[in-house]
Amino acid sequence: MKNDKNLNNISLLAFAFVAIVVVINLFTTNNYGRSNSQVVKAITEHNSLMNYHQLRSIASGESTDFVLIDLRSEEEFMAGHLPVAINIPFADLLNKQSIRTLNRLKAKTPVLYGARESDAHNARLLLLAKGFNENIMVLGGNYESALKYALEEFQPAFSSYREEKARFDYRRFMGTGQAASQKRQQPAGIIPAVRTETLSAQGGC
Repeated sequence: MKNDKNLNNISLLAFAFVAIVVVINLFTTNNYGRSNSQVVKAITEHNSLMNYHQLRSIASGESTDFVLIDLRSEEEFMAGHLPVAINIPFADLLNKQSIRTLNRLKAKTPVLYGARESDAHNARLLLLAKGFNENIMVLGGNYESALKYALEEFQPAFSSYREEKARFDYRRFMGTGQAASQKRQQPAGIIPAVRTETLSAQGGC
């Protein structure tokens, strides 16, 4: 009889332990709203890149449908940031306070940027997996390039700037400029003389 009572107590303790673990997981685990295949579909079907023409209209206040999200650290943000941007560090992107901030944006479209363009793309993937709307955008380039090419002195040639985009050396391809003149001044290469040797077989049967 005593053994049965001990078994019941052990069973109750085991059940209580499992229940506690389940409750902890419910409150601490980041639940994702999309599967991997759904995230892939979202990033392939929606154009997410914002160019510097659009950035200028946001910075000037002409367009109020977007909000810039700076993914850099708080220290970097305080040292300088794009106009009308708010700071959500990448490391804190999925914590409760950041999620509440993003949910409060309502109809505005978040535009992510950071110290590297890849940080913004990674942040977009995380937010898509979390279940946020597919309209989340990424600013081409990074904070430094946006400041230089879009705001300090707008350069239309860089309006669609991207970090990973190949940028051609037009001087080299067109045969003009310093690169081409240096190439013309170089002496033609000398073809080395070919030395031939005749080998005679010696010995025999």
